[in-house]
Amino acid sequence: MFAPIIGWIPDADDTSTGALPDVANMIPTVRGYAGAPSAISIGLAALAAECRGALAITILDGTTVLFAGTQTKLYKAGSASWTDVTAGAGDYTGSTVSRWCFTQQGNVTLAANKVDASQYYLHGTSTDFAALAGMPKALLVEAVGNFILIGNYNDGTEVVDGWGCSALGDYTDWTADPDTQCTFGRLYDTPGPLVGLRRLMDYAIYYKRRSMYLGRYVGQPNIWEFALLSDVVGAVSQEAVVPVGIDIAGSAVHFFLGDDNFYSYDGASLKPIGDQIKEFFNLDCNNAARTRTIGTYDQRSGLVYWFYPQGTATIPTAWVAYNPRVGRWGKGTLSVEAALQFVTAGSSYNDLDALYGTYDGFPSVSYDELNPSGYSRLPAIFDTSHALRTLSGTPGASSLTSNDIGQDGEITLLSGVRPRYLQSPSSGTMTNYYRDSPGDHLTVDATVPIASGKFDVLRSARWHRVTLSHTGVVELSGADISLQPDGMT
Repeated sequence: MFAPIIGWIPDADDTSTGALPDVANMIPTVRGYAGAPSAISIGLAALAAECRGALAITILDGTTVLFAGTQTKLYKAGSASWTDVTAGAGDYTGSTVSRWCFTQQGNVTLAANKVDASQYYLHGTSTDFAALAGMPKALLVEAVGNFILIGNYNDGTEVVDGWGCSALGDYTDWTADPDTQCTFGRLYDTPGPLVGLRRLMDYAIYYKRRSMYLGRYVGQPNIWEFALLSDVVGAVSQEAVVPVGIDIAGSAVHFFLGDDNFYSYDGASLKPIGDQIKEFFNLDCNNAARTRTIGTYDQRSGLVYWFYPQGTATIPTAWVAYNPRVGRWGKGTLSVEAALQFVTAGSSYNDLDALYGTYDGFPSVSYDELNPSGYSRLPAIFDTSHALRTLSGTPGASSLTSNDIGQDGEITLLSGVRPRYLQSPSSGTMTNYYRDSPGDHLTVDATVPIASGKFDVLRSARWHRVTLSHTGVVELSGADISLQPDGMT
């Protein structure tokens, strides 16, 4: 009988046909499940300390730029090394938990950590970041339309539920004035500080831990109006909110982790998306460190990744990935400090001799700057050695485990499993398990190699389960199970 894969659904009954109770380093595809890409170096040197946030952007002339921050420094990436672009000759103060929040508007990059003065970098003019006079220290910063918005700020007074916006079209003007439309306010219909701020088309979505607000520009005299979207659902942190430009319905959407579940919001509807893994995740995640969860988006595959602290870990050590096109989940393990969409580029002036005969043939970008040729977006992480790696390498070890196959009132003989490979692995093994009742402990039987595209085994039992393990590229949609009656009980 052919058993198609429905998805990794750890919260389902173990006997649910096609519901996988476990996967390891596998991602959901439109066709089935595949080995997750490994993290590979792009040849860029490691940062000097833990990465506390990063942003890869494309400025107005098409040049790609990557910034990253540590507790005390801001850096700009070249083709192989980092340039310290910290303001002045000293260090930032930061804190043991501070993280950098970046945003981009036109040719200016803004960075804030709420401890140090908010920073700006004007591309084409700046050599280093510099303090932006008048802009409050803020936990959150985001460009929306012709404004720079902030949240959870300190302008000499701590305003954890406060929001503010720059003057219209002027990121340098932070003096409240109805004529310039610079203004400030508070969101206190619900308790708690603001922890997230993301653009959604022309809207600004502010998140608290258990509530969320939609901000809409309305012009003078109110400038921005806010509607409470939910007083029970919010996001755990800024980095746990993953904005996606276009979803399968053709709308911009936010995917985010809340206190109890994963959710999506597209400007019209707020939906839970994590019911298949909700119980598993809430037990597997170190909820005391849940706010350390970091998300990013894989534009090529359409996957949304969240890296989270597993067990007793206090930094992200595992991940789950959601495929909105099919509503399926995958998971794996990887320790990370930060995650982002990395804008790849083809080369820099260091590669000129090999690629171009004259300087006239090369795009007009600064020396050692990333070049937009070969442009694409890849999910990327900073690992615990502070090195940037893209999730684009050949898959390593991966596995998936079937549901329990059989029935309570009959003994069956399992004699073979033939996976339906959509991309066949170079090698693989299968381990089978068995038990008399779904409530009993599983007994490990045998591990066998793949031969002629199938795994051979002989085991009589009421309930059977198999784990298929592979190394390298693999994708499969289900398996033909050779099962026949072998007695009644």
